[in-house]
Amino acid sequence: MSVVTQFPATFDQDRDLRFRAMFEAAAIGIGICRLDGGILEANPALSRMLGYSQRELASTHAGELFPELHRGLSHSDSAPAQRMLSELMRGERDSIKIEKRCRHKDGSELWGDLTVSLGRDAHRQPACLIAMLTDASERKHVEEKLHQAEKMEVLGRLAGGIAHDFNNLLTGILLYCDLLSAGLASAELVGDELTSAGFASDGLADAGLAKPGLQWNGLRQQVGEVRLASEQGAALTQQLLALARKQAAEPRAIRINEIVASSKNLLQRLVGEQIELVVVLDPVLESMFDSGAGLVLADPAQLRQVLLNLVLNARDAMPQGGAIRLSTSAAEFPGEGSSKGEIGSTRPAVLLVVRDNGSGMDVETRARLFEPFFTTKLPGRGTGLGLATVQRIVTESGGTIEVESEPGRGTSIAVFFPAIESASSDAEGDGASPVSTDRS
Repeated sequence: MSVVTQFPATFDQDRDLRFRAMFEAAAIGIGICRLDGGILEANPALSRMLGYSQRELASTHAGELFPELHRGLSHSDSAPAQRMLSELMRGERDSIKIEKRCRHKDGSELWGDLTVSLGRDAHRQPACLIAMLTDASERKHVEEKLHQAEKMEVLGRLAGGIAHDFNNLLTGILLYCDLLSAGLASAELVGDELTSAGFASDGLADAGLAKPGLQWNGLRQQVGEVRLASEQGAALTQQLLALARKQAAEPRAIRINEIVASSKNLLQRLVGEQIELVVVLDPVLESMFDSGAGLVLADPAQLRQVLLNLVLNARDAMPQGGAIRLSTSAAEFPGEGSSKGEIGSTRPAVLLVVRDNGSGMDVETRARLFEPFFTTKLPGRGTGLGLATVQRIVTESGGTIEVESEPGRGTSIAVFFPAIESASSDAEGDGASPVSTDRS
């Protein structure tokens, strides 16, 4: 007499319950699909991942979620997905493993690792497709960061080589500037002596150097501008070399007003005649120098680099011309103290603002503004490194950046640097004495 006549049915029922529980509670997304790609059933994990309800997924074609896979399923061509599916149907492979972009219900995309296997009926014939999906967005993000780091490493090496050669060229320019300045001084002396004596040599007269109205100061100023531009170029190449050699910056007590004022002529030449450059320096910062406030702790070359990148970026936003307003002022760090109802907890800051009336930016562009290699400029017009460099320098200086922009209404970039509360009163611009690296 048999005592196990009910066991097979009970066993099958328990197995079905176990598989159902696994399907519902699995941490990875699982979808059961027809052979043509139509989804028959989806588990909660897949629903959460893609933003659809399970009922919505059950009436969806896989092609709407994985466009490339759908193209392979619906076309009898040599597409990789079609070839792999054919091999799966013939039993030549156990599964298909691919990395694909998946479409979320809200229209956004995410990276997913998709594994497709074949379900067979009792006669071992293909009956359905079993798709398992895991979210690979975080891994892809890490891989992209690693790729960007590798590119930065290559650029660092390249920049080091270029900066070294360019620095040699600038050394020659500086030397000839000094020789020209010395020559002008000698010619001025000779011209003044001849003029005071009432006559001039033919050579000087022909050159116009003995005329009483000669603008010696203007000539010296122009040579000085060439030398200043060369010095700034040399400072930037040293910064590139420091980056390539992974050397730390050399922060000093810097007067932002002097940095901006000394760079004005160079910036005006760089932005061009069709753009008006308005520089407004807060006199309060000048009056605060004796007490040590109004100074910031930063590398002089890096601060010029910040200024240059912000102004050039504003220029590029106005291809048809416009105005750039560059201003400095005493300020406090935003979002501290007063906004929290606290007293005496605000930190003094020196504010540098670059404002343009150019094309402006939408929300998506602002969100990616400081990403390395991100640029909205035409190919060959920008590297996408300028604002990323600005953010790095400002962050390393203990500062912060705020951006205001709307399409068609221009852009304002405000850079807050921590103000030094005490410093040597005889600090002189770029030549300021080094101070403690402790930031207020």
